[in-house]
Amino acid sequence: MASAVTEEVQRRAVDAALNFLSYRQRTAQEVERKLHERGFSEETIEAVIRRLSGVGLVDDEAFVGAFVRDRVNHRPMGVRRMADELYVKGIAREISLPAIEEMLKEEGTDERAMARRVAERKAKGLKARQEDRSTQRRRLRDHLLRRGFEPRIAQEAIDDWLPRG
Repeated sequence: MASAVTEEVQRRAVDAALNFLSYRQRTAQEVERKLHERGFSEETIEAVIRRLSGVGLVDDEAFVGAFVRDRVNHRPMGVRRMADELYVKGIAREISLPAIEEMLKEEGTDERAMARRVAERKAKGLKARQEDRSTQRRRLRDHLLRRGFEPRIAQEAIDDWLPRG
């Protein structure tokens, strides 16, 4: 009888995990957290994660790749910020940083190119405002830093799109 109860609990945990995964790809840690919130035991959660990983529904490596591709193509940001966001999702920096660099190479870009794209888009909007150049440059710098670009890279992008003078 205990086996039937365990199977039923595990089926409910798998269903909960699949529902959570139906919205978007998740890391193993995100699925674990969700199942903990739902009150499942550690043993059940580990079994579910193993099962879902075995069929490729939970794959942290694939998650990092999809995450970086999305950021490169739709919401460019600095490597540091990508690593920070991945860390919150359960991917250690020693795993995420090399993976991010590899994905950037595969996508044919780097942090400088992304910063220039973000700066170009933002600078166009800033140029339309009736503000002095130093205010525009400050706003652009703040925007790039919030997006996680290194200060040196942000400064280069600012100089490209809003030169001093």
